[in-house]
Amino acid sequence: MVLDSSDLQQRRVSTVKPSIKRTTTRTSTRRRRTRRSDSNRAAFIATLLFAAIVIPVVLITNRLLGKGSHDRSAGILSSDINDNRSLLQKWKPKGKKTADANLQIPSVDDLEAEQRAKRREQRYRFLYRPKFDQSSLGYDIYNCPYTPPKDYPMAWKTTEVLGNWNPNDVITIQPSHRDVYQGLCVFDYQTQYREALNYRKSEKPFVIRNDPKVTSVTRRWEDDPEYLHRVLGDAEDFRTERSPNNKFMWYRLRGNKSAPKGYHKPLNDETEMTFGEWLEHALEKDGEVLKDKDMIARSNALKKRRLALLHNKKENREDDPLSKDDDKVQKKNEESEESKQNKYYYFRINADLQKAKEASSTSKFIYDELTFLDPRKRKDSEFYMVDPKQERGINCRFGMRGIIAENHFDMSRNMIAVFGGERRYILSSPSQCEKMALYPRSHPSVRHSSFDWSNPVEWDEHPEFKDALINEVVLHAGDVLYLPTAWFHYIINLSLNYQCNARSGTTYESKQHIEKCGFDMK
Repeated sequence: MVLDSSDLQQRRVSTVKPSIKRTTTRTSTRRRRTRRSDSNRAAFIATLLFAAIVIPVVLITNRLLGKGSHDRSAGILSSDINDNRSLLQKWKPKGKKTADANLQIPSVDDLEAEQRAKRREQRYRFLYRPKFDQSSLGYDIYNCPYTPPKDYPMAWKTTEVLGNWNPNDVITIQPSHRDVYQGLCVFDYQTQYREALNYRKSEKPFVIRNDPKVTSVTRRWEDDPEYLHRVLGDAEDFRTERSPNNKFMWYRLRGNKSAPKGYHKPLNDETEMTFGEWLEHALEKDGEVLKDKDMIARSNALKKRRLALLHNKKENREDDPLSKDDDKVQKKNEESEESKQNKYYYFRINADLQKAKEASSTSKFIYDELTFLDPRKRKDSEFYMVDPKQERGINCRFGMRGIIAENHFDMSRNMIAVFGGERRYILSSPSQCEKMALYPRSHPSVRHSSFDWSNPVEWDEHPEFKDALINEVVLHAGDVLYLPTAWFHYIINLSLNYQCNARSGTTYESKQHIEKCGFDMK
């Protein structure tokens, strides 16, 4: 059979057309599969995103509302739920940092602690108001310049400061307030660290606050009234100073030969006391002044517990023939309950590094609590312990309302932290040494002023004192005061309070002033 050219062309066309159809079919099938795959992938990603966002939100919300794996009992009160929801609704992020993806929503306990701290700060700022602003001082105490201003800190004559607020007056209740002759800068640890560090290097006094390491201690010691009591207990006796009045003067007698002719020993002496008993007396003082029934009731409960423990102890001693010698020692410091009510007690804990190595010692507890005063933990204590090799332990003084520690200076720099309550510090530069009417080197109360600052009559006996320049600051829970070497400080306890301090080395920028007063600085 013979094919012409037209037949051949038709066959070629017919053979090509089916091929095009098969290719088109495969392409459309592939496209349909791709569209299904893309749709499935999008659905899968959406599901993952939904789970990643919704599930954590549900878990966190349940946790904050008291549900979830750490649920409280099934019988939880609806009022508790409402309280927790209220806290959650009122909580607002702080500043721009809350946009961080790693933000952790605080627990209800943290929120309550923040609210307590906020109320404490509001009360403090209302009661104790700096008398002078930037226009008078030349600097803003809450926003001080990087370099200490000339003549910093501002100071005023003693008669003006003490006449404005007598040290014996320790009751300030709203709506009353105090005008404070404050010249010291107050730095925020988290936002003004560099400025504070520069003032420290310049050996100028200042206050620093808002350090999380310090505020965490404040939350335990101040906000949990039983925390220290649980730790320090009712069994161990601690060195405690006592006085029939509110004045406490340091002295050291080393035999009769060291006492100058005509010397009269201060009225304060030492005894031993448990933390529980000290707390009982301190609460009683505050409760009576503030007319706070809860404080008085708590003091009475502590007293009842103490007397019951004492009764049991005496019964056990009667059965022990070897305890007679202990009874004789006990009677030396024994006081009647009526006598104790009229006295002031200054509770002390002296912690040192050697004892801190003992597993269950009080020193270990103090160093574990106050890591920022521990020279071994440089990450925490670098700012506060300037010269760690010259550390001299951590000294804690828990004060009662009204107690006054007389004016004096120390031969080393000092970091003074308050973890509960309030204290008023009246400060003066070493340059004022000759105007402080100090006891001489040979005196049992060396480095201390020789008269009562709270008595205006005695000011006239020391006319040079009237021209001395001083300033003051009220410290509250969370504050740390840096006090350079040889700076004078006069301390008034404005309430029950917890204070600890640590020294770390001596500087000599004030040597000429101190030696001019008759004291050696080696």
